[in-house]
Amino acid sequence: MRHELVFILLISNSLISQNSLSKQEINNPLDIPIILSGTYGELRSNHFHSGIDIKTKGIEGLNIYSYANGYVNRIKISHGGYGKALYIKHPDGTTTVYAHLKKFSSKIEKIVKSKQYKRKSYEIEFFPKENEISVLKKELIAFSGNTGGTSGPHLHFEVRDKNQVPVNPLINASIFIEDDMPPLFKKLFYKSYDNNDFYNSQTELKIRKVSNFLYVSDTLKSVGKIGIGIVAFDKHNLANNNNGLFKIGTSLNNQNLLEILFDSISFDETKHINTFIDYSFFKNYEIKIQKLFVENNNPLDLYSFKLNNGFITIENKKFYTYEVNLCDANGNNSKLIVPILGVSVKPEEEPLELINSRIELNYIERDKEYELEFNSVKVSILKETFYNNLFLETKFKNDTLTIDKDTIPLLKPITIYFNTERYNDSLKDRLFIAKISENNKVASYNYTKNAYDGKKSSTKVLGKYVLKLDTINPSISAIGFKENDWISNFSNLKIRIQDRESGIRNYNGWINDKWVLFELNTKKGMIVYSFNDNIVSEAKNSLRIEVIDNVGNKTEYKTTFYRKPN
Repeated sequence: MRHELVFILLISNSLISQNSLSKQEINNPLDIPIILSGTYGELRSNHFHSGIDIKTKGIEGLNIYSYANGYVNRIKISHGGYGKALYIKHPDGTTTVYAHLKKFSSKIEKIVKSKQYKRKSYEIEFFPKENEISVLKKELIAFSGNTGGTSGPHLHFEVRDKNQVPVNPLINASIFIEDDMPPLFKKLFYKSYDNNDFYNSQTELKIRKVSNFLYVSDTLKSVGKIGIGIVAFDKHNLANNNNGLFKIGTSLNNQNLLEILFDSISFDETKHINTFIDYSFFKNYEIKIQKLFVENNNPLDLYSFKLNNGFITIENKKFYTYEVNLCDANGNNSKLIVPILGVSVKPEEEPLELINSRIELNYIERDKEYELEFNSVKVSILKETFYNNLFLETKFKNDTLTIDKDTIPLLKPITIYFNTERYNDSLKDRLFIAKISENNKVASYNYTKNAYDGKKSSTKVLGKYVLKLDTINPSISAIGFKENDWISNFSNLKIRIQDRESGIRNYNGWINDKWVLFELNTKKGMIVYSFNDNIVSEAKNSLRIEVIDNVGNKTEYKTTFYRKPN
């Protein structure tokens, strides 16, 4: 808990912590107005957002500048994740991160290409020595792009403290955006808990907007222990998109209950996002309810203040006033008032079929290990895999393993094992474990390893899994040219590569028997070689492409093209 930081940070969003960059050294990473498509701490699919996403006008290739003096201490290029990413360490010990880049500046690009060709790999990570690649404030370091796991062009920008913990750039790096709009309340829910801390389903209360910053809900009528959750967003002047919140505070009859502050979230913490939201509700309805209470075994350090873990205990025939206060990084505030009346409500009887079905479920205690067996399939569960004790529905039918539904968050991965003795030896290497989508239409590759007489795979997502056989080779085809074409006017070579079963594991390309760098564009399903690499120096050139899928099926493609020598 960080009680000593809360009130300081609330006084002014312009205050800068001792681990952050000084005002004399700062500089915006882009020379366009800063408009955000994503804020720090924003709720993503399986993590809290660790930086800010800056819009780049929907295009690639905008200049990106070093935020302050420093040196490049890490460069990583991957097909997913951050794509092309640059890390710069600054004299005060902080690090800034620039991700999803199209390419680096010429001096950095030269070094990167040299490493890629030496290792014969597009994916690469290395750590330059101090001052090996020095940069100055406002120095051009890269160009914006759309590489990695993105849904459109933008710059992901991070600030990490001396301990490599991501901190909120809007607070800790004095990046300011135009924003005088208060946060918005969208929905309000509550849960009632029994004496054993089991709860009923979410109950929604209607809310109405009284003014630009004040909301009031219908009266909440209940008795006993309840937990309240909200759906709320922040808005900025120049952006239509919804953004994440900075601070949430709750109170009951003017007594503070809970304070949540998105100023610092470690990478070890971010995986616990599913304890912060109602995960089951999100999976069923695609709505992220932010819990304003802290359940058992929630390890998050977002809570700067906790009284009764944010829960409310309502007594019969008593009246209460519950308030939720939202604050963004620019100091704009919104308030929701929830009137509460203690009214005893007779609980609905649980359907008999649900009671009877429990005898078929596995009761899992979180502090114990389990190994569940189903004919040729085993499921291994470590201690503290789940956040709480629970009933886990499992079955194996028609070669498909069902492990409940993806409505339960996992703290640790479970291991799935399929026995493969019934398969011929020639086919065993072509087997993999696949995750079946909720609509039963897609079976996607789940990283699979060989095990004794079988295959095993680890996952943190419950649902349906099946053992699949892939004997189909990947496909390769040229884009824009054919055998023996003259392509002197081409700036690059584009090759389509696809694998509809287990997916592509690796690819390589050679021109005139020399390995050349092909960059994978996962969004378009193609690899691209740039003639700027100056590998091609002859008129007649032989091209060879090799693609291997995740189970070892291989395809080789050969063609010849002509190009005017440099």
